[in-house]
Amino acid sequence: MLEWIFNKYNPKHDTSITIIPFTLQDISDGYRDLGIREPASISNTILDLTRQKRDISSRLPESIYSLGYDLRKKTGKTGKFLPDGKEIRFAGEFVFVGRGNVLSEWLDWPNTFDKEFSISPKRVPKKIRPFIRQDEGALFSVIDYCDILSIVFDNKPKSIIRVQNPLKWQPNEIDGFYHGSWADGDVLYPVEAKALTTGDDINLVQMLGGFRTLSDKLSGEKIYLQPIAARMVKNGIHFAVFQKIRAGESVDVLKVTKRLKVSFSPAFDPWK
Repeated sequence: MLEWIFNKYNPKHDTSITIIPFTLQDISDGYRDLGIREPASISNTILDLTRQKRDISSRLPESIYSLGYDLRKKTGKTGKFLPDGKEIRFAGEFVFVGRGNVLSEWLDWPNTFDKEFSISPKRVPKKIRPFIRQDEGALFSVIDYCDILSIVFDNKPKSIIRVQNPLKWQPNEIDGFYHGSWADGDVLYPVEAKALTTGDDINLVQMLGGFRTLSDKLSGEKIYLQPIAARMVKNGIHFAVFQKIRAGESVDVLKVTKRLKVSFSPAFDPWK
């Protein structure tokens, strides 16, 4: 299917074309033209291929990456419409990076963090601890019970609180959505989370797409946005805090300002 789309837009395999965007409709058309049954949902097709920082062969056929292209998720409106009036949305893009090169669009975690601290997991009610799992929902439950985000930002207890989890604003889904107040104004925190069960990496392009959707929706509001990445690890959580930006401001790159490591003491049995 990816070969079908690539050849549709670049039939001569001209590597002077550096970026080749394509849409969800292209994916649907590709499946149909190839006689392959279309999955029930195609919205996560490219996301599923780029969730983890793996070898390029796991996300592209050799016929494409041998030319020097890699695959990147892309979201947003194209400004074009189907006959039924439905707007066509982007799904991804092929990016020329040169033969033997790959995109580096996943968040790297250091061996040494800007700050490390331990907290007690005893704020999680004893009766529910046996039922805490290792998925994203459990991650946010523990964050909330232990008020971890307030601790991450060295703020007053219960000063950063949940709005809702998740937040679905098409074409993106934000895993966690929090609010905090500071001297220079209110801040909303969109959180991209990864669980132990999946082993997924933080895809910065995916985060940027969600941030842009949120920023556009809140454009005109006197509020700041500060993205956070949260990765569940054995007996702890890693956090990456990104630059704070006013809602509506145009952003091309999300910049990490600090990385923090949270460990549980005593050990948190569900996440051993």
